[in-house]
Amino acid sequence: MPKRPSVALLSVWPGLAQVWSGQEVLGLILAALFAATVNLAIVSQWVWTEAFEAGWSRFFLALAGLTWLAALAYTLWWAWRHDPARHSAELDRLFREAFDLYLQGRFNESRRRLERILDRDEDDADALMQLGTIYLRTRHPGPARRAFRQCLECEGGAKWRWEIDRHLARLDASDADPS
Repeated sequence: MPKRPSVALLSVWPGLAQVWSGQEVLGLILAALFAATVNLAIVSQWVWTEAFEAGWSRFFLALAGLTWLAALAYTLWWAWRHDPARHSAELDRLFREAFDLYLQGRFNESRRRLERILDRDEDDADALMQLGTIYLRTRHPGPARRAFRQCLECEGGAKWRWEIDRHLARLDASDADPS
């Protein structure tokens, strides 16, 4: 996630900050809308002046300006809401709570905290590892496998490879053993 000043600088072109921060679809929609309105304003003002009635070029220019202002407002609101320091502190707080709840044996509450972390950052390897462990403890082998495999696919999942391989081997052995 880029820093807030970088996001503000990227907001000069609507959609660029969204693409940069992982909201590709929204960013492409904003960029296409802005580009279309700017192109219409330019074409109606200087290229095909006779194709549009009087006033349309000003309308397209106003629409481009409103699109730019709306995209800028959304980007600044989003950057304020997803302040990297506050976002990181919230994820750390949720992880500590989940771990404390896990140690107390309150697995469902711990799982809910970890799922909230993963809603915000689906590539959090530590949360995925802990979630897989909870699924193992609560005898849900299918979700445990998915969480462990997703953890291995994450950027930070390599540090858990040995433990995940051990858990997956144990799960495979228990599937093979009918007793």
